[in-house]
Amino acid sequence: MSEITRNLTQRISKFQDGKGTPSVDKKTQLILLAILIAVMAAYPFLPFVNNYWIDVGFFVGIYVLLGLSLNIILGEVGLFNLGQAAFYAIGAYTTGILYTQLQIPIIVLLPLSALIAGGFAFLVTSPIIHLRGDYLCIVTIGIGEIVRITALNNPFGLTKGANGITGIGNPDFGIFSITTPTQFYYYVWIIIGLVIIGLINLQKSRVGRAWNYIREDEIAAEANGIDVRHYKLLAFVIGTALAGAAGNIYGSKMMIISPANFTFMESCLIFVIVLLGGLGSIPGTLLGAAIIVIFPEIFRQFANYRLLFFGAALVIMMIFRPGGILPRRRERAGFRGLGISKLPEDENTLLKEVLDSGLSTARQPEAAQEPTLKTKAHVHPPPNGLVLETQRVTVQFGGLTAVSQFDLTIRENQITSLIGPNGAGKTTLFNVITGIYRPLSGKVIFMGEEITGLKPHQITTKGIARTFQNIRLFPSLTSIENVMSGPHCHATNGTIPSIMRSPGQQKEERHILETASFRLHQVGLWEYRNELARNLPYGKQKLLEIARALASSPKLIVLDEPSSGLNDKETEELMEFLTKLIAEGLTILLIEHDMNVVMGISDRVSVMDMGSRIAEDLPQNIYNNPRVIEAYLGKEE
Repeated sequence: MSEITRNLTQRISKFQDGKGTPSVDKKTQLILLAILIAVMAAYPFLPFVNNYWIDVGFFVGIYVLLGLSLNIILGEVGLFNLGQAAFYAIGAYTTGILYTQLQIPIIVLLPLSALIAGGFAFLVTSPIIHLRGDYLCIVTIGIGEIVRITALNNPFGLTKGANGITGIGNPDFGIFSITTPTQFYYYVWIIIGLVIIGLINLQKSRVGRAWNYIREDEIAAEANGIDVRHYKLLAFVIGTALAGAAGNIYGSKMMIISPANFTFMESCLIFVIVLLGGLGSIPGTLLGAAIIVIFPEIFRQFANYRLLFFGAALVIMMIFRPGGILPRRRERAGFRGLGISKLPEDENTLLKEVLDSGLSTARQPEAAQEPTLKTKAHVHPPPNGLVLETQRVTVQFGGLTAVSQFDLTIRENQITSLIGPNGAGKTTLFNVITGIYRPLSGKVIFMGEEITGLKPHQITTKGIARTFQNIRLFPSLTSIENVMSGPHCHATNGTIPSIMRSPGQQKEERHILETASFRLHQVGLWEYRNELARNLPYGKQKLLEIARALASSPKLIVLDEPSSGLNDKETEELMEFLTKLIAEGLTILLIEHDMNVVMGISDRVSVMDMGSRIAEDLPQNIYNNPRVIEAYLGKEE
């Protein structure tokens, strides 16, 4: 099981960018979409289509809805859920029980079934949402079986056991009822159309990007101000709510439901739809559902071999097209979102228009408090000028003391460097400051407020941004998408405004895009804005990580060995850039092994050895300090 989930995890983290697929412009896409809608609308009236094939079209719709529901959980966030049939069953049994017992109209039960399925998902996944890979897989399989067996055992006489619930009514709108195959066909596909519009809006919003950041790297996502637990639960609730709605539609069509309709095999089929069509791809889900439903109907004489066929198809897909038949393509950063109607031929002119389109807020830290993005980052420090202070911080891992009663002070508009030999505990201290580790004892105080023990996303929101010693980008997302994670923590619009694309949400998205564009241009990566992060050279990946940190509008930026892997020219450019950031009003805490960098730009240097502070002074004094020389070279040397 662990090997299977490891392979699937690698597959999810290596989304195909679609380079092998010819690019299709927006106008062509709209034409193809219009043709598809016209064909689907006319389908029931085609001469060779009878009621049987109309019903097949209906069941394609049911599996599209189920595939879309799992695609949110698996494709967008990367959570392995093999119990989706349980939430499908919850929606169906909610409809069946409440209609037969209380005669509540089916159309009222549609949103209610979705809400109850989503609420049930919240209750059962809250305790286990932190699990990953095969552990989460096993738990969701267990949830699916518990729901099925509960329905089979007929608790309180509600589910009617193996015989199931009969006599479920059809949707009634008052003026007319949905009873015929053609009416049910249009009913399910109209609902799917509304769902797809909402999901596309979510994909293009900060909610959808947050899901993708979590899928790529949970630690980096949390360090960029994203509440990982919240967004995982949100994905589960929305995804399972859609499955609950599918259960309502299925029950009202069949007018009977039983535990045999919601087996583990049903969850596997939904899983196959997502993997076959393409993780995170809405068109892929439509295609995957069509294949799953239509192929067995066409080749009914080989029905006993359908699972063999689907298994072979998955193996072939994983080998030759791991992104699925229709993999999701990352969107290119458009200029219309920045208020530019016509693209100038000269890129410098274009950049000027981008920067003139409202980026004064990004250039001037004081302006970042305007209502578009509420931020606490740019507040005045205490009178003593202390931005951050650690007081006797101690961190232990088992019997090893990594940091011992360490004191560090960082003052406003200065570059403070933390140096020491390998294994001294520098990165561990950084992880304490940024909330990844909780200290055994001691305090971390930022802008006069204790932040000890806060989660990383809370610390980022308060105004501390960081980079990592080993680069932690979101490799399968574009450069601009990486940097757009920075302003996420200061944005406020959530799921409903994102689905509805409210004016406030659109204004906020514009501001996020403007801020990311400015920071990307500031580090010299504007021309790579639509390039996947994993395709950039190492040096540019370092700059991209810095741009991402800067986009969160921090007061303090914590850099962990930013010059490692850079050549001499790139290092000089980095030093010049960091000096300019001080002029912008930022404060920098730096871990660095390159003494030329440390001595060239630092205002103060703190030296760490074996978890303890052995010196703190001006750079020129640290350079000749005997204890520092001994820590690096040894006593005999």
